[in-house]
Amino acid sequence: LILRLVYIRRKWRKQFYIADHGVFTIHFYVFSFILLLLVFTLGALQDATQWKFISWLGFILIITLFFYLYKAMRNFYGQGWLKTFFKFILVAFSSIIMMVILFIFFTLFSAATL
Repeated sequence: LILRLVYIRRKWRKQFYIADHGVFTIHFYVFSFILLLLVFTLGALQDATQWKFISWLGFILIITLFFYLYKAMRNFYGQGWLKTFFKFILVAFSSIIMMVILFIFFTLFSAATL
């Protein structure tokens, strides 16, 4: 839904349907879950070996997630780097706000059902 709102004004290029945004989002989620699996594996390896450089590898993988989202948005939607960067910031910020709102809603809902 956030991507649909961000890319609503596409006049001279291809119009994207909700399903297109959904496929893009599912693709990104699969990539992020695989990357998080690697981060958790590296965390377990660091606990077992006590090597300090492994935490830096985990940090680099998390930064890679954001870089990948930017590059995927630029490739999929076919816009310039500056416009894509601003839309990337808007999508990331609004996603964080949406997650906080949902967290508060579900916390209040679960507290009310106790």
